[in-house]
Amino acid sequence: MIPVVDLAEYNLSVEEKTTDTATLKDLAGQICQAFQTVGFVYLKNHGIPQELVLRAFSTSKAFFDQPVEKKKKYSIKQGEYSGWIGYEEEKVNHDRPVCDAREGFALSIWNDMSFPENVPQEIELASKEMFQSCSQLALRILELLSIGLNKDPDYLRQYHKKMGHKGNVTMYRSNYYPPLKELKPDQARCGEHSDYGTVTFLFQDNASGLEAKGPDGEYVPVPPMEGTIVMNLGDMMQRWSADKLKATKHRVMASPDSVSRLRQSISFFVVPDDDALISCLDGSNRYPDITCVDYIKKNFNANLKDISEK
Repeated sequence: MIPVVDLAEYNLSVEEKTTDTATLKDLAGQICQAFQTVGFVYLKNHGIPQELVLRAFSTSKAFFDQPVEKKKKYSIKQGEYSGWIGYEEEKVNHDRPVCDAREGFALSIWNDMSFPENVPQEIELASKEMFQSCSQLALRILELLSIGLNKDPDYLRQYHKKMGHKGNVTMYRSNYYPPLKELKPDQARCGEHSDYGTVTFLFQDNASGLEAKGPDGEYVPVPPMEGTIVMNLGDMMQRWSADKLKATKHRVMASPDSVSRLRQSISFFVVPDDDALISCLDGSNRYPDITCVDYIKKNFNANLKDISEK
């Protein structure tokens, strides 16, 4: 069962530095305990307005509902982090024989929140506000993770100062799973994988399909829960914590009765600054040091088909 953490006493409507130390330690303990076991947690009372989330979903759907020819001009280019990723152009589990049955629009926002020129205006407005809110929430989560790992509260935050600016590829992504008559053999909506950043926020609509790999190796549903964010740990944070915290594999599947149903989600991948050196916090050298930008390039580009000729 995925635990639920209530952020009411430290959400975005609560002024920073006003929450007492005992409450922060309690929240930090709950989150780190979840990341030591199931690797997933629901965040409720997080402070991001539900009406903003719904607006982000609606503007995203308006974009994806356009003809393919219109969307192609926004196609992501090899080596970049912003743009449209077409249907069946991505495979996050390289062992599956076919690409994922979804499309997406990824945004890594540069230059003090100015968007790349190829971002459609209908996505820009809602995405910008969501990006800002998620970034603010991420800083609070990083503080709680630092406390839970027995570090100074600002320890992890110091490596994430450039979110939304040049020098950091924290990513906002709209995911679109169109209605289908059927899936191809061995095809997933989104294949089994773990994320590669620090933490990920996931906003789900009311369609099921997300599953997380439990401690026993079996996948369990992570159903939509209204008003919550699903949060999971990324590989980089597992590496940083020297495996004290776990990045859990997850996937999106479709049952015979749900494959014909539209599903949308929004992911916010929290990533350290490009020049951040990821070094085991306990000094164990369990993993060799690596800069964030080198780690990200290796993982992100491996998931895309060769689309350089588009």
